[in-house]
Amino acid sequence: MPDAPFTKEDAAFLEAQGWGKHVGEGPGLWVSIRRQQVYLLEGLQLQWQAPCATAKAGAGYIEDSLQTPLGWHSVAKKIGADAPWGQVFLARAATNKIWPPGGGTAEDLVLTRLFWLAGEEPGKNQGKNSAGATVDSMRRFIYIHGTNHEAKIGTPSSQGCIRLLNDDAIQLFDKLPEGAPVLITERPTPEKTSQ
Repeated sequence: MPDAPFTKEDAAFLEAQGWGKHVGEGPGLWVSIRRQQVYLLEGLQLQWQAPCATAKAGAGYIEDSLQTPLGWHSVAKKIGADAPWGQVFLARAATNKIWPPGGGTAEDLVLTRLFWLAGEEPGKNQGKNSAGATVDSMRRFIYIHGTNHEAKIGTPSSQGCIRLLNDDAIQLFDKLPEGAPVLITERPTPEKTSQ
């Protein structure tokens, strides 16, 4: 699966989203739903990228919608340091199970490493919205994590989380610190910034 390159237009788009204000020169992660890619940047310089899988149901904020929330987030907690490849996590705790490569199960497993995301925009991805519905990404348990559905990476196929190949989840774990900003967007170009 080819990687979508990071362009000058992408840098301008991120700057228009407030990248400099939220990230500064430190590390930050951009998740592009349209491209099904994650981009690790320092300032606006690409350091690493990988394919991902966001929600099959598209973008959205409401609890139980099975959608991927948009907007500014942060890495509230990293879980799984030094866990073996394929470690199965349940409710953020390591179980005694290791998923074997190619192991067949329809269940959506959280594997290898996980990043628990907290929304940073009240009323959008934090707390409740103006109608009183829960839109809190942390309470919705939105993660970036390794998956047993590696063949579906690159397609919208998750239940709201951002799935990575397990090898990529390990690499990202070593590169993205707790507290780092994460921006999730639907559209990748400056011409289409309405969300």
